[in-house]
Amino acid sequence: MKNVYLLILISLIFISLFNYYLYHILRKVSILTGFKNFLIYFLFSFIFFIFLDFYVYKFFGHGFPSSISEEKFERSPSPYDMFSGKPYYKDHNSHGFRGDDFKNIDKDTFQIAFFGGSTGYNGEPPIIKLVENQIKKQGTKVKTFNFSSVSSNHNQHVHRLLKYTDLNFDLVIFYGGFNETIQTYLYDPRPGYPFNYWIRNELSKIKYLLLKYSSIYAEYEKQTGNVSGLNKLRQNINFLSDQWLDSLLLNYEQTLNSANKISESLIENNLCNSTKFLAFYQPISINGVDDYSKKIIKETKEFFLKKSILIDISEALNQNDFTDSVHVNQNAKNIIAQIIFEHINNEVLSDCN
Repeated sequence: MKNVYLLILISLIFISLFNYYLYHILRKVSILTGFKNFLIYFLFSFIFFIFLDFYVYKFFGHGFPSSISEEKFERSPSPYDMFSGKPYYKDHNSHGFRGDDFKNIDKDTFQIAFFGGSTGYNGEPPIIKLVENQIKKQGTKVKTFNFSSVSSNHNQHVHRLLKYTDLNFDLVIFYGGFNETIQTYLYDPRPGYPFNYWIRNELSKIKYLLLKYSSIYAEYEKQTGNVSGLNKLRQNINFLSDQWLDSLLLNYEQTLNSANKISESLIENNLCNSTKFLAFYQPISINGVDDYSKKIIKETKEFFLKKSILIDISEALNQNDFTDSVHVNQNAKNIIAQIIFEHINNEVLSDCN
């Protein structure tokens, strides 16, 4: 609560100074009555407080981060999968994903669907485009479809995969791990729920707007969880308990199993005899996360150790390859793409006729 009290104190000091100088200005205007002066003090004090709270404190990093780009263009509302990229924003196609419009190519083409969060979305070029380039080098005609979007998780990707069953894929790739586990720990704590679901969809519009723009209101929420009801929500699901962590990992596994079944049963192949499914557990910076996140990473790796559904490539990078806890530089994307390409080449293309 220290931040909340400090911001309120600073606001009171600045408003007092502001009113002091406003008082000397109004003294010279004798036609104004005391009541009118009071209204002027109140109105200008309120405007000045809003300016401090919504803009000045935000500038110094208080409150919740607010990114118009991410909220409006990179997490645009989308039916069934909750949100995805906004159509025709930057290099987005008509479906809101990076690249050309999605359509089936001729039957001589090896087609790959790639599903990830921001780590699959970001990059110049993104990871899956680097994989495509590697496959082309060995003479295989290939087309990749990047279904990645910022903050999305694999539960959303399952719905997204179903949404685009009109497309043919020889391989479906789920690339992630952070959004399926640590993002759940940091934001909406219910396993499988989309990023910030309880704020975006279950709060009143007034509370949502105040949390989004007001630094003081958001700082109080971060300290208490009382504004959004997050504390009660966490209590209801035994947040951070062994039971909660087990549910988190079980949801991760069940989601991958569902994606695997959909890929092999519902998705029509294009070049190969059947559609294959590969899932990768992405690199996450151990130095960039807190102690409980480290526990989640450890438990995740142990949980999937003897399960063939998930390929662990989490230790493929050095710590200096990360730009934060999960995002990596472009050179690291090349390393990840090379590893994914080798798995495709050895486990999929080798059996593709």
